[in-house]
Amino acid sequence: MASPEQDCIDIKVDVGILKNQVSMLTQLCNKMDAVIDKLMDNQSKMSDDIYDDMEKKKQDTVADIKELHSRITTVDRNLSDKIELTERRIMDEIKSLRTDIAEHNQKEDNELKKILEWKWMAAGGIIVIAWILSHVNIESILGKVFG
Repeated sequence: MASPEQDCIDIKVDVGILKNQVSMLTQLCNKMDAVIDKLMDNQSKMSDDIYDDMEKKKQDTVADIKELHSRITTVDRNLSDKIELTERRIMDEIKSLRTDIAEHNQKEDNELKKILEWKWMAAGGIIVIAWILSHVNIESILGKVFG
């Protein structure tokens, strides 16, 4: 058996080794804590970056939607203006066509009136000639003229 002195030395050696191992474990734990803290900081930073990116994307999307709305409004306004301008042009052409038709109708009415005047004048002339022929002796007039 070992002597009590040897046992005491063995215990002291064991305690020294244990102190050394506890010290190393403490250092390892401290290093692990530092690594965990760094990982937590990185995770937090990455989460913040992700949220920042998401917010930026959201703002970009809102800006894009506003831009699209603005473009749609501009296109709508332009189309409305063009439709209104086309409508005015069509209405002007219709008015011009009405004026041309009215002038053409007036011209035809005037020509028809002239034809009717000539018709009635001719009818009147024929009536006068018929009356003269029925009331005048043509043979006596012709005999006086040629005879």
